Amino acid sequence: MQTAQEKYDKGIELRLAGNESYKAGDYKQALTNYYHAVLHLRTVGGQNQKDEFSDLSNKQLLMIYNNMAAVHVKQENWKRAKDCARDALKLDGSNLKAKFRLAQGYLRTNDLSEAKTLLDEVLAADPNDAMVKQELARYHRLTKSTEGHEKQVYRNMMKKMMEETDAEQA
Repeated sequence: MQTAQEKYDKGIELRLAGNESYKAGDYKQALTNYYHAVLHLRTVGGQNQKDEFSDLSNKQLLMIYNNMAAVHVKQENWKRAKDCARDALKLDGSNLKAKFRLAQGYLRTNDLSEAKTLLDEVLAADPNDAMVKQELARYHRLTKSTEGHEKQVYRNMMKKMMEETDAEQA
């Protein structure tokens, strides 16, 4: 049976292996490594367990959840990206990377108000972040196209109502 130190060390080893897989573009292997790292680190104090490794494990888990969210963003798996970003935010509610990745997920799943709120928070903390500005530009394009679509739907409804009214009067 492994000691807490051995489990912690194995968790770090797996996180680093996940990082290497990510850099190599092997996202499936990266997720596998990150998942196993989470399993090791949770058993030595991660998430709400109190012992000498709790803070250390939670710092590692925060990095891992952020990394997992990044992989899911690369794969355009927005539900999982949001889930992992939320897991990271449970450990550190002010983490900008997690907020940004959660905002990306919201934006891609058309939850525009949630995305805007998070992007504004991240931009306020780092006004020069080009990626945040890029996502805000995407937000503005989406809101304009959504508004344009809604206007067209209302125009069509009004036109149909007018035609029905004209037909009834004739």
